Amino acid sequence: MINQQLIKSVNKKELYTMISENPGISRAQLASLRKLSKTTVSALVEELIQEGYIIDEGAVESRSQGRRPNSLVINDRRDCIVVLNWRKRMIQTALVSASFEVELVEETGPVPLQKPAEMIGDLIDDFVERYGRERHILGVCLIVPGIVDSERKRVISMVLPLKEDNRILAELRQQIDHGYPLSVFNDTACFAYAENVFGDVDINNYAYLNISEGVGASLIQNGAILMGATGMGTQFGHFSIDRYGELCSCGNRGCLENRIGEMALRKRAEERGALEEFQGLEQILFKDVAQLAREGKPGASALLCDLADDLSFALGNLITMFHPDTIIIGGMGRKLGEMYLSRIRSNLGEVGFRQFVEDVDIRFTRLREDAIFRGAAKYYLDTHYNFMEEMSGKLFLY
Repeated sequence: MINQQLIKSVNKKELYTMISENPGISRAQLASLRKLSKTTVSALVEELIQEGYIIDEGAVESRSQGRRPNSLVINDRRDCIVVLNWRKRMIQTALVSASFEVELVEETGPVPLQKPAEMIGDLIDDFVERYGRERHILGVCLIVPGIVDSERKRVISMVLPLKEDNRILAELRQQIDHGYPLSVFNDTACFAYAENVFGDVDINNYAYLNISEGVGASLIQNGAILMGATGMGTQFGHFSIDRYGELCSCGNRGCLENRIGEMALRKRAEERGALEEFQGLEQILFKDVAQLAREGKPGASALLCDLADDLSFALGNLITMFHPDTIIIGGMGRKLGEMYLSRIRSNLGEVGFRQFVEDVDIRFTRLREDAIFRGAAKYYLDTHYNFMEEMSGKLFLY
């Protein structure tokens, strides 16, 4: 009985995914692609229709003779996922349809040091009350810039101001009044999954770099993210590029994140004696560095080169260790532009294991910044959502 239920669950989810990825597909096409009998497919599709996940749009034109097949689509007008992106300076809350379109994004100020779980729980409840009352919410995803420690139910982050012994994930589960399933993912993994599914990547082994307030990397091998969405696969931002460098809160010295992350820009500009060029800016952002460098400002140009050189050194080691076919740079770092990318490409000819680095293609992602929400929603539905089980109150940390 258990095995039959498991098989049914797998088939039901696979059919839903195929309909999601092929809007307008027919029952006969599903049966052929899934290699199931038409009777089995019809029964499972009928369940999905009765449960409201799928809509039968009726007969469509067909080149073949005989009865015209019916077109099936997912019910993305009803079904959606709430996704929160927790950053140092703010938290973004998005409503993502079941077809992975980002319908709206709201931004709230930074999460307070005291009782962060309570504040995020209230934010979720308020958002759901305003936008989710007429929708069927499949789950809530929280994206964090750090490691998701599933065993101790905590987040390990050098970007977020969390206590080392935090139990925020267990606390947060208790704070969400509506009882929706909650998944917690690493930010870089969400970007990487979006790249894998929605990007134009035609390779199986690559590294995705998220250069934002901090620095992260996800390794994709044979189309799958190494160590899933926890951020355990690699802590690239805490590669040491200077063993005598500044002590990092992670315990290491000379961490890459503290040299090329967006939070390090003011300090790097000061080291270069270039603060005057950024006068009047409350925060120095990557886009500011790129703009002033394009205008020929010497301090900003030197700073941009410094950022590229430090990343190049770390990439040489990453490529030597894992030998990816491609490096894709995403996050806010891509706003540094082509001057930055050209410098990295030029540098890589002089660092790392030559036979490895010379074969690697390095480019910016072509996806928009909202890809992080789409990646989280897609990963949640692909990995955790179950059409045969009660999902209310579940917590997913992998």
